[in-house]
Amino acid sequence: RREGVTTVRDQATFRSMKHVAAYMLAVLGGKESPTAEDLKTILAAVDAKADDACLDLVIKELSGKDIATVIAEGSTKLVSMGGGGGGGGMA
Repeated sequence: RREGVTTVRDQATFRSMKHVAAYMLAVLGGKESPTAEDLKTILAAVDAKADDACLDLVIKELSGKDIATVIAEGSTKLVSMGGGGGGGGMA
């Protein structure tokens, strides 16, 4: 269990996010259609274990999509969530 990762859903999200990050790194590195082996190589470089089911899902969902567009679409969803409050003012 990771610090700050408290629920099963949080743990699943944490596991899948490292796979998404590996996919994005592969694309940034010049791979137009990263394979599971490409992602496993990236994850192994940082001593992270790959989950085949997560890899398959990430590749299925992102394959053929423009990563910049995916990020832009996701960013608009984050805006609607709002943000945390700022820190307290000086006393």
